[in-house]
Order: sequence, then C-alpha cells, then structure tokens
Amino acid sequence: MNPTAGQVAIELRRLADALDKEPDAPTARASIFFPCYYLGAESKNIFLHLAHILPRPLTKEITEADVISLIYESSALRINAYIDRNKVCTLKEPAKSAVWECEPLLSEADEAAFQ
Repeated sequence: MNPTAGQVAIELRRLADALDKEPDAPTARASIFFPCYYLGAESKNIFLHLAHILPRPLTKEITEADVISLIYESSALRINAYIDRNKVCTLKEPAKSAVWECEPLLSEADEAAFQ
C-alpha cells in the first residue's frame, strides 16, 4: 500500500526535528525521490497529485530514456518526482532512425591511420 502525503510529511517532520538539533552542522544537499513508475494503475494519479502539491518552482525534464521528471531544487534540497513516459502518454508514432548522407570528410588513408 502506498503512503499518503500526510504520512510522508510526518516522516519529513521527524527528519527536520532531528536536523534542527544541530542546525549549524555541515551536511550535504539532501535529495528526495518520488518514483512513480512501479505503482501499478495508480502511477499516473500519484504523479499528477505530486505535480500539484510539490513546492514551486518546478522544472519538467524528459530524459532520453523517456522518463518524465518534475524537479524542485534549492541550495539545500532537491526533490524529484518521476514516471516512465509510457505510464502517462500514448505512443502515436514510433521513433524513426535517422538517415544521413555525408560526403567523405577523410580519405581512406586518413581513416586507415586511425587503426
């Protein structure tokens, strides 16, 4: 069963309380991930809810691996909610391989020298 936003908030408050015990202690920038790709039929709805409730501003990125990420970043924290594109989109036309036509840039002797 997936946690609720309230349950996550409770745990984050526990973390905040622990960090506040030594607020001047050096630390690394924290990262929080919300992976929404394995949540079954609820994946899309959970991702959309996160899109509405995460802090602003958000940046949207789509990777070459077809993962959609919503990212919040500050100097102390990075939050990334992500989902596979195929969970929220319908593929209308498969990608096509590029077809290139190039005039030779190097002679055969030049290319042989690469060996």
